[in-house]
Amino acid sequence: MELKFFYMPGCPYCRRASGVLAQLMQEHPQYKKIKVNQIDETRHPEEAEKYDYYYVPTFYKGDEKVYEAAPGDTSEKMKEILGQVLAGME
Repeated sequence: MELKFFYMPGCPYCRRASGVLAQLMQEHPQYKKIKVNQIDETRHPEEAEKYDYYYVPTFYKGDEKVYEAAPGDTSEKMKEILGQVLAGME
């Protein structure tokens, strides 16, 4: 199962999410099994329009939205998302 990561260049929250994602992948090798498809919504608006979200960063597990930008973003939320995706692969 893939994790779709919708982002916009220059978005500080997207940069932070990307950094947290990379750090978690480094710290937890089991997460490397997850295919993360990073979609720049400014370069691929046709793909972004297929999904129901307003803010970035937004993550979809398959076609299910599992996260849309919200105040208080933490690495714990990202860890929860990766755990959900990994569990869906088993």
